[in-house]
Amino acid sequence: MRKGGPAVIAAFTILLSASSIAAPTAQATRTPPAETAAWTPVLTPLDPRRETVKRNLSGADRSALLNDCWPGYLCVAAGEGDGQHTVYELYYCTERSLSNFIDAGALNNNQTGNAVTRLKDQQGRVRRSIAANEPERVVGVDWRPIWYIDPC
Repeated sequence: MRKGGPAVIAAFTILLSASSIAAPTAQATRTPPAETAAWTPVLTPLDPRRETVKRNLSGADRSALLNDCWPGYLCVAAGEGDGQHTVYELYYCTERSLSNFIDAGALNNNQTGNAVTRLKDQQGRVRRSIAANEPERVVGVDWRPIWYIDPC
């Protein structure tokens, strides 16, 4: 019996070691997946007298705000990276700087008259012009090359 004792102890020790190695792996598979990284689209300057920003909007709320953009306004939408959206309602003709406007977005140039919105790159060159009241009211925008918006 004495000869079997050390063998049993050694087998038991190996079994404990193997289970302690396997335990962290099993625990790691139960941890939740990493959250999606989100960002905050920022447009400056924003004049609080007649301009607003609405954040953390669903896709349906974003679409409703773009489609119902007030006459005389430029409504601009950008994603937040987590399925939510930010919409700016711009009134004044001040050139704006953009940050964290990443990937796809949209705008509705519902200004009056011949107001043309100009989307500009990092060097200030016009990359796209969008006339007021275009036939397709809500226009898709690739924000990646755009650094500035000149509303009118």
